[in-house]
Amino acid sequence: MLSQLRQILERVGDAKNLTIAMDTLVQQTKLVMEVDCCTIYITDENTRKLNLMATEGLLNKSNTQQYLNFGEGIVGLVHQKGEPLNLANIAEHPHYKYLPGSQEHSFNSFLGTPIIHKRQVLGVLVAQQKKPRLFSELEESFLVTLAMHLASVLGNSGLRLQISDNSLATALHLQGCPASSGIAIAPAHVVQSILTLDEVKIEKSQSISKDILLFEMMVKKCSNEFSSMALTLKEQLSKEAFALFDIYSHVLKDKTFLNAIRAQINEQHLSASSAIKVVASDYIVQFEAMSDSYLSERASDIRDVAQRLLYHLTQQVDDYIVLPDKFILIANEVTLSMIASVPREKLSGIVSIHGGISSHVAILARALGVPAVMGLSLSLTDLNKQLIIIDGYAGAMVLFPDASLLKHYQQLLNEENDLKTLVASGEHKEAITQDGFKVDILLNTGLNANQHGAVAGHFDGIGLYRSELPFMLTDTFPTEVEQVGVYQTLLEQYQTLPVTMRTLDIGGDKQLSYFPIIEDNPFLGWRGIRLTLDHPEILLVQIRAMLKANLHTQNLRIMLPMISSINEVVEAKLLIHQAWNEVKYELMLTANAFPMPHIGVMVEVPSSIFIIRQLAEQVDFISIGSNDLIQYLLAVDRNNSRVSSLFDSYHPAVLQCLKIIIDNARCYQLEVSICGELAGDPIGAMILLGLGYKKLSMNANNMGKVKYLINAVPKHELENCVELALQANSGVEIRTIFINYMDRKGLGGFIRAGK
Repeated sequence: MLSQLRQILERVGDAKNLTIAMDTLVQQTKLVMEVDCCTIYITDENTRKLNLMATEGLLNKSNTQQYLNFGEGIVGLVHQKGEPLNLANIAEHPHYKYLPGSQEHSFNSFLGTPIIHKRQVLGVLVAQQKKPRLFSELEESFLVTLAMHLASVLGNSGLRLQISDNSLATALHLQGCPASSGIAIAPAHVVQSILTLDEVKIEKSQSISKDILLFEMMVKKCSNEFSSMALTLKEQLSKEAFALFDIYSHVLKDKTFLNAIRAQINEQHLSASSAIKVVASDYIVQFEAMSDSYLSERASDIRDVAQRLLYHLTQQVDDYIVLPDKFILIANEVTLSMIASVPREKLSGIVSIHGGISSHVAILARALGVPAVMGLSLSLTDLNKQLIIIDGYAGAMVLFPDASLLKHYQQLLNEENDLKTLVASGEHKEAITQDGFKVDILLNTGLNANQHGAVAGHFDGIGLYRSELPFMLTDTFPTEVEQVGVYQTLLEQYQTLPVTMRTLDIGGDKQLSYFPIIEDNPFLGWRGIRLTLDHPEILLVQIRAMLKANLHTQNLRIMLPMISSINEVVEAKLLIHQAWNEVKYELMLTANAFPMPHIGVMVEVPSSIFIIRQLAEQVDFISIGSNDLIQYLLAVDRNNSRVSSLFDSYHPAVLQCLKIIIDNARCYQLEVSICGELAGDPIGAMILLGLGYKKLSMNANNMGKVKYLINAVPKHELENCVELALQANSGVEIRTIFINYMDRKGLGGFIRAGK
């Protein structure tokens, strides 16, 4: 049966839409199990019904009732109990209910199993037979296994939903990944490539010299085009976000990539378009096969460049001629060139069928402040011009919204706009609670640095500069001179403020294309300080560059990532002092003219929580990286869809750890800040204030609302909330405590905006 199970799943996976997939499954299951009937019921939580989705054996005509209510009949019992049920004679069971018009009375034996994904019952899979009998253990095992696979497919939106399905006439909620926060309500504008890589036929060249010339012309034309696209967004983007377009330039200048295409034309005698397909497809396959999310998503950069080359080769007319006043851009894979090709003032949102939260498009969407959802699965057929809703906070998309749903989301959108106006009115103010507790609002920067915030006094310093980002935007390790230029620009830009630079933090989810690290468990592997201590030449060059950049401004603070032991701090400090002595000697400086910057460490590994006394003897400050700390504390990879729901920033253990850290930091007079996402989350910020944290570092987009909240509450009330929260048994209880408090203060609207 394993072979037959595989065949069924393959056929379901090849289905073009939901209806065909479900029909295929019941047909094949009926055939393989040699039963008289197979049926699928799908859960609808909104109506509390089990909808008859597909059947092979029941009469499924217009006069047949198409649903059972929750708890109704044997199917309702299976759904309610969440476990299989095997009956020899269904009519004898007290829960039996005949489905009107289905001719179900002719079936006696019944085997039903729930379709469960992440503890949620998504539906019920049923096999029935006319002859009264109990199904065998093998048959029961087969149906349960099939239901488990079906649950995984349904739960991860693996089926392609067809817009024209009559069975989906009500509002349809699709779950993806939240890539950029915000609400958007607008018609869909579907962009489909005129000629995709898959559609290119492998053909021999009619003239090798002509194809080579044509290819060189197209490379030059694409380079100019990407430069032009970048310039159209230059005024709206930071320098680092603007530099994303350099990635495309790097691809078009990559000698290995270009020479491989030339070789296909010269040596294999392929046409220019065929050569592009062969080489690009090979690159894409290699990147997509990589387990690291950052590297695998670089396949989209290669695909976008190849598509633009093909586009110009075929000289097609652009598809952006008539656009509605507002629209949501949707494509199988939204690319930078697509976004740059449409008017920014008309772009309300972005939906990409493929792609993740670390893709360049997701980064650009956040930089532009455009709501975006990634990783959905649906057919683009008949979707163009359909009114849709996207929720960038929850990573959801709604098709066929009814009037009440539209009203609900429009109200949320209005509230979001009102909050933005309200927040903007207090952006220049200091963050001081109503009872006088001053909080330093710091900036996490890398791809969103801009000097407007510093000039306007929006924040009190740079709490985290991610120094690995300049390394990611180059083809090789940047030289000391190149690094000095990057760091000096930042230090001078914020010369009146303290700037905390984290040393190179690669590995895990941050990879360099020219220095790939392949590991079975990268998050517990060779990353952060572990890597740079093993390669002191990398760390020494970086520290020397930081020190030289700091010569005139003297506002640098150095922070070491992924510290798990005191030995790592001692070793790193020896290298920092070595670099300091080398620069002092090279530039012939005195110690007074060239003071050592403050040195700190990131608390993101649980072991570092319990050595704060020893850390206080070695460093000037600590900064909590809440994202990794929570991940390691709860043993949850939040990028893993199977367990991401277990990642809970408000888990009681998280609060207890935060309390231990702040209590010990006070005891040993050690400066402490927090630079993870928790600091920029409204509820998280309230918790941190109640615990006594007074240095919060966050992304620029979160500063305004967190500052507004701080100015709107007294600290002593938050301390009372924290006392209650420390006694709670779950993250849900803790969240509820602060939601209720914020509602009482008239601040409930900020809760959704901080999701």
